[in-house]
Amino acid sequence: MRLVMRLANVAAGLLSLASGLAVLVSHVSDPGYRAHYGDPLWLVLPYVAFYAWVVIAFGRGRGPLAALAVAKALGAYAFIATFAVVGDLWMARTPGRYVYQLFDWGSEQKIILMSYVMIGRGVWNTLNMMFFTTSWWVPLRSTRPLVGRVVTIGFVGLGLLFIWMFQQLVRMDAATFSAEAHAVAKLVHERLDCDTIRAREGSTTRDLRERADHRYVVEIRYDCRDTQVIVQEPDGRLGQHRGPREECCGQREGAVPTPLRDGPTPTSRENGPPASK
Repeated sequence: MRLVMRLANVAAGLLSLASGLAVLVSHVSDPGYRAHYGDPLWLVLPYVAFYAWVVIAFGRGRGPLAALAVAKALGAYAFIATFAVVGDLWMARTPGRYVYQLFDWGSEQKIILMSYVMIGRGVWNTLNMMFFTTSWWVPLRSTRPLVGRVVTIGFVGLGLLFIWMFQQLVRMDAATFSAEAHAVAKLVHERLDCDTIRAREGSTTRDLRERADHRYVVEIRYDCRDTQVIVQEPDGRLGQHRGPREECCGQREGAVPTPLRDGPTPTSRENGPPASK
């Protein structure tokens, strides 16, 4: 069992190390990458050094394995505790950004990323810390039974808490988002032409669109580097699709938005109040 846990730490550490090294090499060799991300070396270098230490220590089975497991767990807890506020920003700016991108399958599959955050980081790091610190807390069950039991319950409680949080996110995702709305948002995003994006760069439009026998509220935030489409179904559930359209960055030209289907262009309300259900 110890070998399996060590190898799991090595595998996870290698992913993070590879991401950190990719960021470091790109930062040093590519001025465009450096200007875009602005990765501070005081963050990148310690990140790379830490995960190199993790890989070597767990690979050899020697070193402060318990302390490293605790450090990884505390980092995961801090990330999850602040996820609602800075989660998206951190995942875009951390030297481990490419690890998160492996689990980011787009707006319509956000639950995959959430499973990595809550199960992969929360539950796994709790179990990992519990396993590698047994020499610290197991003796307490004999010398100080009450304290030992409280520590054991704390580990189990943390793991169950992350599982419960993940289940709540699954329910929330099902109640808030719609696969049909995601599909409509993707279709609208794909049909936007460069003239429209250039003409409306930096603005937001909101209008009603029809597809089959459904009417949708469609909000488009025009930005050639990150155009975002948000669609609301009649029942209030949402869908979105976003992505860069850098081929459209350039001089603005007038254009008319492309509707979802042939027929009259729907009435638009630019920068108006949010649509109600």
